[in-house]
Amino acid sequence: MKSIDKLKRLTGEDIKKPPRGHSTDNAGLLQTSSSEKQKQIDDLRRRIESVARRTQTRNTSIQAETATRGNLGLMEILKGREMENEHGRFFLASDVLSGASRHGHRNIRETFDFDMTAAGMLANNPVLGDYVSSDALFLDTETTGLSGGTGTMAFLIGLGWFEEGHFEVHQILVRDFGEEKAALCYLREIASRKKFLVTFNGKAFDINLLATRFILNRMPGCLAELPHLDLLHPSRRILGHRLENCRLATLEEEILGVRREGDIPGWEIPQRYFEWLRQRDPRLLAGIFEHNRLDVISMATLTAHLIDVLTAHALAQYTHEDDYLAAARLLLQKANREGTQKILDTFREEPCLKFSTQSKKALSQLYKRTGRMDEAAHIWMQMATSEPYEFYAISEMAKYLEHHLRDYVRAKNMVENALSGRNTFSNEEKDSLSHRLKRLNKKLHIL
Repeated sequence: MKSIDKLKRLTGEDIKKPPRGHSTDNAGLLQTSSSEKQKQIDDLRRRIESVARRTQTRNTSIQAETATRGNLGLMEILKGREMENEHGRFFLASDVLSGASRHGHRNIRETFDFDMTAAGMLANNPVLGDYVSSDALFLDTETTGLSGGTGTMAFLIGLGWFEEGHFEVHQILVRDFGEEKAALCYLREIASRKKFLVTFNGKAFDINLLATRFILNRMPGCLAELPHLDLLHPSRRILGHRLENCRLATLEEEILGVRREGDIPGWEIPQRYFEWLRQRDPRLLAGIFEHNRLDVISMATLTAHLIDVLTAHALAQYTHEDDYLAAARLLLQKANREGTQKILDTFREEPCLKFSTQSKKALSQLYKRTGRMDEAAHIWMQMATSEPYEFYAISEMAKYLEHHLRDYVRAKNMVENALSGRNTFSNEEKDSLSHRLKRLNKKLHIL
C-alpha cells in the first residue's frame, strides 16, 4: 500500500485510485507537474499535523482521566483531602493520635510536656529551654532520590505536633511536579506557627533539601532559621554503644519497642513515586504514607526517651546502664553537675557487680571527675581483687591509696601482687607500675 493510501486510511478518508494515465513513483506521489506535487506535499503535511493533534488531544484526555481517577483513589484509601491555595492544589492526609494511643513501649501521652532544658542540651542550643513541647514541629520527608541535589524533590512531607492532649500528623503530598509550590506554601504556613524543629538527620538532608526547593520555586523559606534538634546525633552519643547502627528503624526496634510489619524499604520509595506518576495507582503510595507517618511518631517518642535518660527518669527495663553513663558524660561536658549527680545517684542502690568491665570503668571515671572518690575507689577495689589483674583498676586504686589515704604499704602490696600474679599488662603498663613501686618503696624508706 502506498504511503498516501496508508495516511488516508489512518485519517479515515476514502482511498481513490489515481486517474488513468497517471503513474506514481516509489514515494507514492503522483507524477505530475511540480506545482501539483507541492500541493500534494502540503496536503500530506496537513494530514500528518491533523493526526498528531488528534493523538495529542486523546493522550491528554487519557492522562487527565488517569490523574482524576488516581486522586479520587487517594481519598478512598487515605484519610485526606485536596487542598488549594494561591499557588495551586496538593493532597493532604491527616491523622490524630489520642493520648491513649500506643507506640511501642509508650502511650502518646507519655511524650507530652518533656523537659525543655534537657531538650536544649540534646540540641546543643539552650534557647529551647525557653519553649514548651507544643512549640515543636516534627518533620520528615520522602524524596525522589536519596543523594539530594537540585534534581531531588521532597514529594511527601510529614509533619507532627502536640496539640491539646493529642498528637497530630499532617502529610503533604505533591501529586505531580506542578503542585510543589502549593505544597511548600502550606509547609511554610505550618512552620510559621512553631518555634523549633525536630528531625532525624534533618540537618544533613531534609532541611537543606527543602531550603533548595524554596529557592528554586522563588519562595522565601523559614525552616533554616528555626532552632533545630536533630535526634541522630544524641542518639548516637547516648544509645549508639549498644546498637549495630543508629538508623531510625534500628532505634525503633531496639529502644522504642516498635515493630513494623511489611514496611517499605527506603531505597524503594523513589521508584514507587515515579510509578505513581505514570500509573496513578494510589496503592503505590499507601505504604509510603504509613512509613512516613511512623517516622514522625517515632521521632516524638524517641525525643521523650532520650530526655528521660538524660533526666534519670527512663524506665529501667528499657534502659541500659551505659545509656545513663553516656548521658552523664554529656551532662558533665555541659557543666551540668546537678544533672550528672542525679544520674550517678541512680547507681547508689544498684550494685554494679554485673556491669561489664567497660561500664565499671566509665562509672568510676564519672565518680572521680565529680569528686566522689570513695565511690570510685569502691569500684576499683572490686575490679582489683580478681585475676587476671587489669591495669586500669590496679593503677587507679594504687593512686587512691598513695595520694588520698597515704597508705603506702597497701599500695605497695597491691602493685607487687599484680606484677607477680596473673595479669593482662603490656610492657608499657608494667613499666608504669614498676616506676610507681619504686616511688612507694622510696617513700616507705624515708618513713
